[in-house]
Amino acid sequence: MTAKFRRIIATTAVASAAGLSALTAGSAVANPSDAPCTSDDINVTVTKDLAEPGEFEAFLIKYTAANPTTKCTLQGPPLKVGLYSESGPVPGVVVGSDDSPGEPVIVDGSMFGISRISQRTANPPNPVIPASVEFELPGVPNGQGAREVAAWPAGEPIKGSAPYATPITQSAAD
Repeated sequence: MTAKFRRIIATTAVASAAGLSALTAGSAVANPSDAPCTSDDINVTVTKDLAEPGEFEAFLIKYTAANPTTKCTLQGPPLKVGLYSESGPVPGVVVGSDDSPGEPVIVDGSMFGISRISQRTANPPNPVIPASVEFELPGVPNGQGAREVAAWPAGEPIKGSAPYATPITQSAAD
C-alpha cells in the first residue's frame, strides 16, 4: 500500500467519523420548539371574534409567548374547558372539543396560536355571564404547568349548553 493511498483511507475514515458524529449529535439535541408550552411559557387572552357571525359565532383564545426567549409548541384543542362566573361554574354548559390533533403550532416572539370557542348564534344566552375560562393546555402532562385561566370578555354571554373548542392553529405577529 502506498503512502498516498494510506493518507486517502485515513482522511476518508476521519471525515466519515466526523460526519457521523455531527449527524448523531444533531438528532440527539432536541429543538427548543419541540418542548410543549406550559402555563409559564405563554400568556392567554380571550376576545370576541369580530368576524360577522353566521350560523356560529366565536370567542378567540390567543396563545402568545410570555417572554422574548420563549419557543415552544402546542398541538390540539384546549382540554377540559370550563366557564366560570364570579360564584362558580356557569350552570348547564359543557364545552366540548374538536378531537382532531391538529398541526403543531410554534409559540415564540413572532408566532402565536389561536383557537376558538364556537357557539350557535341562534341558541339562547345563558343568564349567567362567564367571568373567566379555565382549561388544560394540550400536550402538557397533568400538573401545575398544564392549567390556564383567562378573563372572559366582559358582559359576553355563552349561548346554548354545548359550545365547542377548536384545535389551536398557527398565526404570525403583525
